[in-house]
Order: sequence, then structure tokens, then C-alpha cells
Amino acid sequence: MRRPIFDAHFHIGAFGRQRVSGHMIQPIPEPDDHDDARSCIRHIRRHSLAGGLMVPTYLEDPYAAFSFNNLVRQAVDAKESILGALWVSPVPNTITQCERTLSTLPQPGIKALKAASNTWEQYGIDPASWTKAVRINVERILEAARHHDLVIHFHTGYLRGAQPSGFGSFMRQYGAAATYQLVHMGEAIGPVFEFVPRFLRWINEGYSVYTDTSLVPGFGPRWLLTEIDRCGVGLDRVLFATDAPWGSFEAEHAKIASLPICDSVRDRIFWANAADLYALPPSNV
Repeated sequence: MRRPIFDAHFHIGAFGRQRVSGHMIQPIPEPDDHDDARSCIRHIRRHSLAGGLMVPTYLEDPYAAFSFNNLVRQAVDAKESILGALWVSPVPNTITQCERTLSTLPQPGIKALKAASNTWEQYGIDPASWTKAVRINVERILEAARHHDLVIHFHTGYLRGAQPSGFGSFMRQYGAAATYQLVHMGEAIGPVFEFVPRFLRWINEGYSVYTDTSLVPGFGPRWLLTEIDRCGVGLDRVLFATDAPWGSFEAEHAKIASLPICDSVRDRIFWANAADLYALPPSNV
């Protein structure tokens, strides 16, 4: 029987052609740009996935990310094996859109909220830098996640607000408030150095934290699994993801398939951990 695979983080909402750093760019070919439900279904079928969890595309424009929430809902309605995360933000100038999004919960197939602290303007992830309004808005998002049993997706990486070293004070204050999928496990070499020991410490401290292996350099998952084997905790908290269309399924799959680990560990990363986290039905793959 073929191993089922769940993509725990990929995107919907076309990037298209935009001006970035003074240049007009179109980094994703149109057929791969996940502009609607059909393109996400093609992603699932092309790679013979048993399912996946889709989040809105976001970069410079937070309003665009909110508009992509409708695409998430359409894709979730179109195919049972696709789950969704809705975009939320505590930044004051988008609070109307955030409140409107939270008011639609619960919704079938919506399993997470995407809260990318690297887009929170000058505020970032450290509660000490928040205004009173931002704090109230963050707590409203966390309460919605708790009440509706949703996972919070946080981007981790090299940008301000996403650096793993900056999550310490947030976890101390709000770590017990929700379950978190810390996407990309740091994303780049330096942040991975910061992420792995902190991630394992947060697990030992009792926080409900998960991570996925998308975009991270290849040494990252290998090192994380070595540390998990050494300390004996965390194997159930590692998820496979592609970040498509920004990541390649083939490259992300090879990153895990090539590791010197037993099949039972691969099964956990590719499917079983996501099945436990997102209450997936048994796979018929």
C-alpha cells in the first residue's frame, strides 16, 4: 500500500505580476499560481496527495490576503480532502476585516487561522511591542482559535516578527492559549539554529507546538530529527508541507524521503502527525 501524504501548508491566491524592490516580477508561472479552487485540486491530484491544508497567499498587501479567504472557502467546499486556514491579523488598520473573518466561524473544513506576525507592521511577535489595541486583537484571535478548536499558523524565518528568537516572550505569555503550527522551522540557516532548540524546549514546557518542513534547508529536518531522537520528545510534532507554489513538491518530498530514518518515522511526518493534529479521516490511498 502506498504511503499517504498530507501537505500541511500550501497556498491559494495568485501572486501574478507585481512590483517588488523596483522591478516588475512574475515568479510563478500562471498554470502553477493557485488562483482558484481548481488549481488547488490539481495540486492535490498531480502529486497523488491524500489531502492538504491551504492558506491564503500573502506578501505586501494584507487586504489582498483577506480577500483570498473567499478562495479558501470555495476550495474547501469543492473537495473534501482540502482543509483551509483563514487569514487574520491584529493590526489596527485591518481589524474590520479580521472581525468579519472571525464572525464567520465555525465553518466546515476550516481548521486553522493564519496569523503571520512578520506582516504586523512595527509591532511584531513580542507582546512588549504591542499597543493596547493590538493586544486586544491578538487575544480575540487566540480566543476564537480556542473556542473553535483551530490551529494558529505562524510564519517563522529571518524577517522581523518571524525570527524564532523573538517568539520566546510570546510563548511565555500566550503559549498555553492555543495550538501552533510554526511554519518552515526557521526557513533559513541562521533562524534554524535558533528554532530547533527552542522548539524542543517549548514541547518540554508543555506547549502544543508543531512545525513543518517546507522551505527549510535540508540540514534542518535532519538535525531536528537527530535532536528528537536524542531527547525523546517531538516526533509527533513534525509535519510535511510544500508551501506550494513557492515550494516544489518534488524537492520537499525528497528532503524527507532521503533522510536515514525508518519507514515508521516517515509515515508520521508524511501523514500520521497531520492526521492526529487535524482529525483527518482514514486515508484510502
